[in-house]
Amino acid sequence: MYRSTKGASKARRDQINAEIRNLKELLPIPEGDKVRLSYLHIMSLACIYTRKSIFFAKGALGGLESLLSSQDLEEFLQTLPGFLLAFTGEGKLIYVSENVAEHLGHSMVDLVAQGDSVYDIIDPTDHFVMRNQLALPSPTDTDRLFRCHFNTSKTVRRQSAGNKLVLIRGRFHQPPPGSYWSTNPVFMAFCTPLESHGSHNSLFLASFESRHTKDLAILDISE
Repeated sequence: MYRSTKGASKARRDQINAEIRNLKELLPIPEGDKVRLSYLHIMSLACIYTRKSIFFAKGALGGLESLLSSQDLEEFLQTLPGFLLAFTGEGKLIYVSENVAEHLGHSMVDLVAQGDSVYDIIDPTDHFVMRNQLALPSPTDTDRLFRCHFNTSKTVRRQSAGNKLVLIRGRFHQPPPGSYWSTNPVFMAFCTPLESHGSHNSLFLASFESRHTKDLAILDISE
């Protein structure tokens, strides 16, 4: 004789669902955002906020954790032509500044609810670019400068004819020795959308052309 496990399976599902609902209540986001989250979105956000709290609790950035958590920073970012990202060398997101909505059309919650990895929010055609930059062997204090297309909302895509090209300038930060972050360092980046924002004096309106051989040696470049 075999005893049915249907009742046990339902009880287990109910317990899992109850825990996920508890996680949702603990998320530090507005109530209006909580009500529209699916269970998968809740888990994704919970992972990001957990990584952020662990990372900052260890003081891995020396005093930067208090800066990233301050209202002053968010207000300051409103005046800048870009947003902040922090993610591990594996691509797992730790922090996205609130003003990302001004540039990609997605709120911070909507953006990270797509997944808990930076690869979930950039165009698949640029995944190789990101992986290559994160894998480059160099000192942790070396700046890196590269471009990727970020996923945008439907409204922004209609206005800009696709996902948005973003200039990423950042570096890995030296973690405390012997910590988890010493084997999985955190990359801090300032991301600037490459568009004019209607200003004829924009830095990014200037351009140049270059020609290269297959090994990228320069053949010709405009003045």
